[in-house]
Amino acid sequence: MFNRTHFGFDWGEFMTGIALILAGVVVLHHPGATLATLTFLFALVAIIRGIATLAAFAKLREFTGKLAWLTLISGILDLILGVVFLFNLQAGALTLAYLFAIWFVIDSIANLANAGQMRAAGTGWFILNLVLDIFALVVSVLLLMQPVVAAVGMVILLATAFFLLGLNAILLAFARRQI
Repeated sequence: MFNRTHFGFDWGEFMTGIALILAGVVVLHHPGATLATLTFLFALVAIIRGIATLAAFAKLREFTGKLAWLTLISGILDLILGVVFLFNLQAGALTLAYLFAIWFVIDSIANLANAGQMRAAGTGWFILNLVLDIFALVVSVLLLMQPVVAAVGMVILLATAFFLLGLNAILLAFARRQI
C-alpha cells in the first residue's frame, strides 16, 4: 500500500514555498501594518476562544466534573490576554515575537530532523537544504533570545524566515523529483 518507488515533483511543497515568499514580500512592504494586524488578529482570536471556552464551560463541567476548572481558567486567561492585546500593542508585539520565534524554531528543527531524505537527491541538494535550515534556525533563535529587539525588528526577521522557509520548500519540491 505504501510502497511508492518515486516521490516526484512536490507541488504542495512548491506552492507552500511560493506562498511563504509572497508573505515575506507583503510583510516587508507593510511593516507597521503587519505588526499591528498580527497583534489585532491574535487579540481577536484570543477573545473569541475565551468566549467560546467560557460558553462551553457549564456543559463541559457536566461531562468532566472537577477537571472543568482548568477550562474555566483557560477561557478567562484567553479573554484577558485578548483584551490586553487590543489595548496594548507593545505587549501584543512582544508576545507575538515569542510565538513566531517558537514556531520558527520548531519548524527549523523539524526540517533538520528530516534533512537526511535529501541525500537521495544528491549531496548538493542535501548541503543546500542543511545550510538553509541551519540559517533559519539561527534567525529563529535570535528572535527568541531578544524579544524586545525582535519586537522592533520582527518584521524583517519574519520576512527573512518566510523567505528562507519558502526557498527551502521550493528547493524540496524540485529535489524530490530525483527521489
